[in-house]
Amino acid sequence: MTPATDSKTIDRKEFMKQVGISFGAIMLMNCLQSCGGGEIPDPDPNGNSDKVDFTLDLNSSTYNTLKNKGGFVVVKPQNIIVAHTNTDTFIAVSSICTHESATIDYRASTNDFLCPNHQSEFKADGSVQKGPATTALKKYSVSSDLTNNTVRIFE
Repeated sequence: MTPATDSKTIDRKEFMKQVGISFGAIMLMNCLQSCGGGEIPDPDPNGNSDKVDFTLDLNSSTYNTLKNKGGFVVVKPQNIIVAHTNTDTFIAVSSICTHESATIDYRASTNDFLCPNHQSEFKADGSVQKGPATTALKKYSVSSDLTNNTVRIFE
């Protein structure tokens, strides 16, 4: 004779299965809630995390060509070209051509930028002078302190 089974009791295996399913459902619900719905707080509430702001030391051999009028350098990490114009000012624009992403050069004689790949020309302010490029280069603000041999590029 088999013992009578109460319909309200379950065996250990069934109990563990139900616990596992319940736990999984709770974890899934928490994951879905955290992935959607609320915003992740901005670590920089002022919005300056992606802003360009750096200073070049013209005493460094990497940047000393900027001491001379007509000299220029491409700052690779930021993809910015900085030029010392013949009128003794500094200009800075994105160094990546907006046509097909080639690195541009500065032409001191005409105070503009040239893409060596397809000959797009950009004015000193980054605007398109001659295509095939149709979009301007991003222009950056520049301040210089020639007493301390530094040039700051910023947005």
